[in-house]
Amino acid sequence: MSVTRALADGGHGQDSWSAAESAVLGEAVHCAPSVHNTRPWELTVHGRTAELRERPGLPAQHDPEGRDPRISFGAALANLVLAIGGLGWAAEVATGLAGDLVTATVTGTHRSRPTDAENRRRRALADRWSHRHAFDRRELPEGTRDVLLDALAAPGVTGRWISGPDEALAVARSLDYAARVFRGNTEYQRELTLWTNPRGHGVRPDAFGAVGLAAVGLTTSRTRLPDESLLADRIQQEAVLVVTTSADTPQDHVRAGAAMEQAWLEATSRDLAASVMTQPLHLEEVRTGLAQRLGLTAVPQLLMRFGLPAEPEVGER
Repeated sequence: MSVTRALADGGHGQDSWSAAESAVLGEAVHCAPSVHNTRPWELTVHGRTAELRERPGLPAQHDPEGRDPRISFGAALANLVLAIGGLGWAAEVATGLAGDLVTATVTGTHRSRPTDAENRRRRALADRWSHRHAFDRRELPEGTRDVLLDALAAPGVTGRWISGPDEALAVARSLDYAARVFRGNTEYQRELTLWTNPRGHGVRPDAFGAVGLAAVGLTTSRTRLPDESLLADRIQQEAVLVVTTSADTPQDHVRAGAAMEQAWLEATSRDLAASVMTQPLHLEEVRTGLAQRLGLTAVPQLLMRFGLPAEPEVGER
């Protein structure tokens, strides 16, 4: 965890975050999910303000538009806002661009009590993890899908559950196509190998699923891809959510990430597991094709899987 404290006012006093409060904010941001566990942001605190800045990274063959770092940034921003609320302050958020990199300034404006939902999600920060393996075949508890959609709700962001055999087959075909493209892309496979790391930053070897959606979410050259019909069946058995935004700007990617994290933390607070897929949507033909097949008028940014874990909790943050 890296937090920089500006000490213009001595770093203490009623108008500044204390060292202990700064540590709380830093830990919350550290817990956010990020592409390949890279945490592509920097956090600075000064006065009653916390500032997130996207760190420049190496261009990615599989993500030329840089959506994944900004989605990750949005998740970190959501955690930061929850942490500020947990310290008893209302948070005012302003986002912008510094060159090609996104920034967010979050200021504690006045004393305020967090809602029950905010407290519940904040307590789930350290427990959230990525479940990239099979889920238990039991249905989600009644009403859970509506609760998760409510948690996701944000200006410019919408969520849509995949429903019925026709939609499941449409998603299966899109994911199968993307998986085959990436499996045969030597540059992408080289990047993925470089990011695979059993310790520290990177993708852990046990993050690569072998069955159903887990097999097509993060595809290696050795992945055995499931048959389309079997994949469609698995999609129907799981709770799969497509998250969309009204436009496709860097700020929209941040909004999608923040909304994603709220839904993920809500699921975690209810003892559910989840994982996110963005890799397939980096192919423009998959993004546009999926939108057409599902009749979406908004831009697909990511897919989320929710369920009850079927095996020990081994996953990547």
